[in-house]
Amino acid sequence: MDELPQNIVHIDVLRINRGIEKRCKCKERTFIVDTQNRRVNCGICGALVDPYEAIEYLATYWERVEQQTEALLEQRRQIANYKPHMVVFRKLEQNYRGKKMLPCCPHCKRGFYFEEIDTWVSRGYEEHRRFESRRGGDS
Repeated sequence: MDELPQNIVHIDVLRINRGIEKRCKCKERTFIVDTQNRRVNCGICGALVDPYEAIEYLATYWERVEQQTEALLEQRRQIANYKPHMVVFRKLEQNYRGKKMLPCCPHCKRGFYFEEIDTWVSRGYEEHRRFESRRGGDS
């Protein structure tokens, strides 16, 4: 049999194309790990990324991860030190020192100096007094 068969079978299951460029060319990359399909995609452009390449990038640019961790720790410290009851006092101080303004009495609307405060009342007593006055009580 010196002739080729007329029905030539082509094997096209696998081809190698070496001329294709990388899909993702992002500089500061982020990654999305798809655990269902076991894929890693670029968080910026969405292109499929080789998992080894993602790990190598993370190892090389570890400083970014450390910076973000430090930023998170600083944010945690700020949240831990946040005292909502102090917001009013900070605002009072900011207006008093920075803007040279005085607080006003909520009843007579006249300004006063902090140094003029010489009498204090229990919070519970004042809340009870206000509650009773809204109800029409005699307190």
